[in-house]
Amino acid sequence: MNQFSSILRTKIIPPPRNARTMSRPRVSEQLRGAFDYRLTILLAGAGYGKSTALAEFAAETQPLIWYQVSEEDGDPLVFLLHLFHATREALPAITDLPISYLEAWDGAQGILPWQGILDQFINVLSRHSEEQILFVFDDVHIVLEGGEVPHILDRFIGRAPANIHTLLAGRPDLTLPHLSRWRSKGEVLTLDQQTLTFTAQEISSLFSNQYRLDLTNEEVASLLTYTEGWAIALQLIWQSIRSQTSSSLEFPLHWQADSLESLFDVLAQEVFSRHPADIREFLLVTSTLRDLNPEACDALRRAMGSPASDSASMLAYLRRQDLFVVETAEGTLRYHHIFHNFLRQQCAAEQRVQWNRAAADYYLSHKNPESAVYHLLEAKAWDDMAYLLDTYSQTLLSGGRFDTLASYIASLPPLSLNQHPMLLFTLGELARLHSRFDESLGWYRQAETVWRQRGQLDGIARSLRGQSRVYLDTVNPSQAEKLLEEAIRLTDGFEDREAQVRLFELLAENKLNSGHVEEAERLRQRAEELRLEGPSDGQLQFRVWLRTGRLNEARRGLEEQAEAEKQNPVQMPRAHRETYLLLSLIYSYQGLGELANQSALEGTRRGDELKSPFVTAVGHMRQGHALMLLAQPNYALARKQFEKAIEISRAVNVPRLLVEANWGLCRVSGYQGDLTLAQTH
Repeated sequence: MNQFSSILRTKIIPPPRNARTMSRPRVSEQLRGAFDYRLTILLAGAGYGKSTALAEFAAETQPLIWYQVSEEDGDPLVFLLHLFHATREALPAITDLPISYLEAWDGAQGILPWQGILDQFINVLSRHSEEQILFVFDDVHIVLEGGEVPHILDRFIGRAPANIHTLLAGRPDLTLPHLSRWRSKGEVLTLDQQTLTFTAQEISSLFSNQYRLDLTNEEVASLLTYTEGWAIALQLIWQSIRSQTSSSLEFPLHWQADSLESLFDVLAQEVFSRHPADIREFLLVTSTLRDLNPEACDALRRAMGSPASDSASMLAYLRRQDLFVVETAEGTLRYHHIFHNFLRQQCAAEQRVQWNRAAADYYLSHKNPESAVYHLLEAKAWDDMAYLLDTYSQTLLSGGRFDTLASYIASLPPLSLNQHPMLLFTLGELARLHSRFDESLGWYRQAETVWRQRGQLDGIARSLRGQSRVYLDTVNPSQAEKLLEEAIRLTDGFEDREAQVRLFELLAENKLNSGHVEEAERLRQRAEELRLEGPSDGQLQFRVWLRTGRLNEARRGLEEQAEAEKQNPVQMPRAHRETYLLLSLIYSYQGLGELANQSALEGTRRGDELKSPFVTAVGHMRQGHALMLLAQPNYALARKQFEKAIEISRAVNVPRLLVEANWGLCRVSGYQGDLTLAQTH
């Protein structure tokens, strides 16, 4: 199982209602309009009660799938896992969700083919339910700034059946690739923060029923004018005046501010200053944390020299006082976002650095490197963060957290990054997996330079292996061979036998690419002798059969593998080694045009899903071969396929792809009787 496949259940269960939360039928009725639209967008700034209103609406609405989005959900793997588990939580009768694909997926295989997995999810929803279902994504703005998740949401919303409705809640302004088109078709309901703003009647009910404080019409009007119905400002005013008698209240209100934001600061400062010193200290220190775990709070306070170990009772006090703590579905607490920011602004920068370093130490000791990275990032402790990422980056890479890993490394200043060759190597891996081959070579070579300066032979071999894989992916055997041979020489005698096995397999593949079939087979057998455990590279055996003319053996093996991959898809881009692309070529050699075309189309689709331009280009070439073998050959379309492959080849700067494409164009021209044009190819 993938190590990142664990689910945080608080994110997929609506939070409980606070005892002092007032029911707002007006808001719930407007939210209920989401069932009449493909997409509903609820836009509101911090403190307007967006999540509170949604939680109340969720409690009275079934079926509803809830997803509380957070920063780590920017990775497609994490996002889809939580989305699927949220669906299973709300609709337990659905048992065939594609969760197992995600849990079994290993990030070392490459980029997650989320399109196909998402389409399976949509198909499951279509088969199992005809009732009206609402998906709610709260705080979705966090993951809409970039990456793949905006495209995942866009595809889900656009392709979901008519009974599936989506509500996106977040800060202004949310955007998706097809949002304008849906709006033009009248399929989008937009609710802004005016929907959540308290009316005069709601303010009167809030203070009377929830706060046990009756206000006159004039006082209500004064509050409405002063706060503009902003929920958190109303709560702050109540916190500020709750200890006063009715006769001591001042209306119109005495606080002065130029804007609602500055009003919050003024009110928050007054509320904060009225609490005892130990409460104020607790609020400031623990505002370092994202989640208020009593043990973490105690550890942070001890690190600051306090003997106190009463964080559990402190948190209970904050909860009783309703002091801007938010309870999650499983009973843990966090500070309200806007109050959290206020508390963090009350301390000197040097103090915040000290507290974040202490928090990082706590999470490292509890084997939670992701939280440790967060706090080192907050502390701008670049060197410590880089040392942690030296090891943690491989965990993120193998877990498929590519976007998260890239963002962590991108946050490091160049000086720190250049002192950590493993991170330079990791950037090479990320670029190669995205078919940015020139960029990946640059990172691998930078890593090699640093490792050579330090005399670290294992590091040098690692960087050479990375470079060789670029040349293998782009079918450039002469460049790959010398790198692999040097890497094998450097690793001779090392304990890492699996690395040696992989090097011999890569060298065998390279020999095969250069036409040395017997030597490739000898090297493959050498790799098998060294292997301690695990499967060998089966694709290599098929390609040996293909190169030696044993087409029927290769075809049978690849057909069996294609069937197996339908049940357990391989999510790693395999360049020219893709099962369907090899199978298409064999079908073409055997004159089976229809089968060749079907396999080529499947291979091209995989290239698009995996975002691998190389695989897509090979797919277009194999389509071109097949189109010329159909009962009614389509030479014009075949030519377009080869030209498309050439266009992609030049875009990714892989000249070797031009060979097969030009061979195809030569045959197209020749078959059409234009021998002069054929010779130019």
